[in-house]
This record gives sequence, C-alpha cells and structure tokens, in this order.
Amino acid sequence: MAPTVGTRGPQRAIERALLQEAHLAQALACAGMTSIRKAHYGDPGRMYEAFFGLSQAIERLGKLTFVAERFASTGAFPARDELKNRYMHNLKKILQDVTPIAVARGVDQADAPSQNPGSSAVVGFLGKFAQTDRYYNVSRLAQGDGVLIDDPVARWQRLVQTHAPARRPHAVRDARNAQYLAMSRALDQSVPLAVVNGFSLSGQSLNSFESLTAQAQEDERFAVEGMLLALRPLRFLSKTIASFDQARYPLPAFSEFFWEWMVPDSRLRRRRRFPRDR
Repeated sequence: MAPTVGTRGPQRAIERALLQEAHLAQALACAGMTSIRKAHYGDPGRMYEAFFGLSQAIERLGKLTFVAERFASTGAFPARDELKNRYMHNLKKILQDVTPIAVARGVDQADAPSQNPGSSAVVGFLGKFAQTDRYYNVSRLAQGDGVLIDDPVARWQRLVQTHAPARRPHAVRDARNAQYLAMSRALDQSVPLAVVNGFSLSGQSLNSFESLTAQAQEDERFAVEGMLLALRPLRFLSKTIASFDQARYPLPAFSEFFWEWMVPDSRLRRRRRFPRDR
C-alpha cells in the first residue's frame, strides 16, 4: 500500500498564533541585529531601525516566555491583555521577571542583566527607547536647538564604548588601516578644493577625506562590538525560552527560531547580517 501523504489537518488557531509570534520575534531580532551591525556614519537611519527592532524583539520574546511558562505549568494561557497591562514597554521589569523562571529551569545566567553589566545597560537603553526615546527627534523639534547632542544614537555610541573590550592589536588590519589613512591624507593635499561635509554618528563634523576614512574604520569596530553587546539579553532570553521546547503541545521547538542568539560570540563576530541571506 502506498504511504499516505498530507494527512495532517490545518493549523489550529492556538498553534498558529504561537508560531506566528515566534516568527515575529525572530524577524524583529534579525532586523535589529542586522541594522546595528551594518550601521555607519553614512546611514544613520539604520541605528533607529536597530533600536526599534531590538526593543520590540526583547519585549515580545520576554512576553512569549511568560506565555510558554504559564501554559507549560498550568495548561492555560494568560488572559487577554494581562501581559500588556502588567508590562507595557517596560523591558527592565520583563527581564527581572524572566530571571526567576530562568533560574528555576537551570538556564545559564552569564548574560542575564542581573549578572552582566553590559546586558543590563542594553536593557536600560532599549527600555528607555521603547518608552520615550522613539519620539526623541519630534520632541527635539519642539524643545529647540542645543549645543549638546544627546540623542539615542550618540548615547548608544557612548554605551558601546564603555562596555566594549579594549581594542586588540592586529598586524594586518592595523597596517591596512594605516595605509588607507595615508592615502586619504594624500588626497586631502592633492585636492584642496574638494568639499567634504559629513557628520559622525555622534554628531561630530567630518570635513576631510582623512576624517571620513578614520570614522569608517571606527564605525566598523563600533558596529561589531555593538552587535555583540546587544546580543547579551537576546541570548539570555533565547536560552530561557528554549528550555520550553515542546514542553506541552502545542508549544513549538522555540530553539529553532532563536538558535542564532545562543551561539558563542566567536561564531558571530564576522557575521554582517541575520539570517545570512538577509
């Protein structure tokens, strides 16, 4: 007798909702991480795209963890709007309440905000963005001009500089960068009338080929270290929700959605997009 093909029925509404929410959290995280990795002074809009994606990804992943924990332990899902009314966009409270769930399930705490200063700083920054800073530009127009530029992009840059490891010497890279800077200085001298007018992500003026080249080199390091820093709370949340893989039908295998955030830094340092073909 020939094997029966396609005997499974259509998705149940609950199963579909769980899968769709996991897909959404995955897509938001991928978009945010890709944007933060590829951000540079010539495309500052990517930073805001990153902040929107990452803040919403962390919020949804955290709330999905509560949904999974409630259903795995009781067989019932949270009531409509329960999580919304309890947490709104408060990422810090979401992560605080995920922590005891992770502890109870034996999840590694190395990247938990309660244990990792960098992870805590990211959650604080993205939480502020979710609640107020996403309106920063429009608010600034109403408040008027000011000498100090303290927008979210500039603050994120300072945060990364504070928590990033010290730059390590690399003979090939350092020699290549020095060569590019020398070429830029020569170009500044040979084309004195060239108009170079740009700004760094922190708002500093870039008015020479040399300054543009130096900033591009710094932005590359900033993008890598910023991506690895933003990874911390995502890794903690991903490991936590993965502990509920198929814990009770119809909970899916969450690790299939969030496995990229659970791998070591060394496997992600050279990545420029998530997923690879994005």
